Amino acid sequence: MVKRTALISEGILQFILFSNTYIALCAVIMCQATARLFKLNLPISFLAFVFVGTLGSYSLHWFLTDSSTDETNRSQWNQTHKQTLLGLFIGTVLVGLWLLVYLQSYVLDLLPVVLLTFLYSAPKINWRLFRILRRIAVFKSIYLTLIWTYVTAALPLLMAISVQRPSWVLMGTWLINRFLLIYSIALWFDYRDRAIDRQSKWLTIASMLTETQIRWFFYGLALCFGLTIPILYRQWLNVWPVVCLSAPMALLGLTIRWIATKPSDYGYYLYVDGLLMLSGILLEFGPTS
Repeated sequence: MVKRTALISEGILQFILFSNTYIALCAVIMCQATARLFKLNLPISFLAFVFVGTLGSYSLHWFLTDSSTDETNRSQWNQTHKQTLLGLFIGTVLVGLWLLVYLQSYVLDLLPVVLLTFLYSAPKINWRLFRILRRIAVFKSIYLTLIWTYVTAALPLLMAISVQRPSWVLMGTWLINRFLLIYSIALWFDYRDRAIDRQSKWLTIASMLTETQIRWFFYGLALCFGLTIPILYRQWLNVWPVVCLSAPMALLGLTIRWIATKPSDYGYYLYVDGLLMLSGILLEFGPTS
């Protein structure tokens, strides 16, 4: 009975993580964090669109990924659930089109995101036009980080109903803060995959640096992240938002030695990805102004 319960629990955890439901939830909570900090009212249809858009784009990405020779938990799950990933992609496309009916006034803001997100996975399609994109794969994590920053930090500010628009300095600082956090997390995924990237010639910054250099590069990102905190503090004049925003980067910095030892897929996709939504969760437990 205990063994069966453990197997069922692991199966549920795998589905939540590897079906990309978890990362889609992270995106929604990050949007909500922006809304809470800036006192914005986001349309429910927008949050739903972010969820299905993230779910669909990652499902397509992993559906196109060849996992036949990889023995990790994620790769094995992907290989045996290709039809599930394809079904999720098709389903989210249909739901996304339906949601656009309710977001007609924001179509010009949303469609570029859809196109750019598709282009992230496009190099995996074995067509000549898309294979050309592999030549600039060194920028893939920066590219993905820009998309995440735009969706979770910029779009809520552009779309929300707000009595007073924040200053451009504040919005710019917020975008930089989010970019640095998201890219710092993406960096360690690139670090994990650097051997594969070197073999496939899809070079990334992490694959071109030694482990020591990667750590110093991360410390530089963390320092720049820290420099944005005082500016954001001046806006909210409250310690709690600062604690919430600083917590993910602080935890990441404290655990990079463990991350560098290649923990299981559960460690990466549950813990490292989970840092994305940590601030949004913590903000619910205290005042923001």
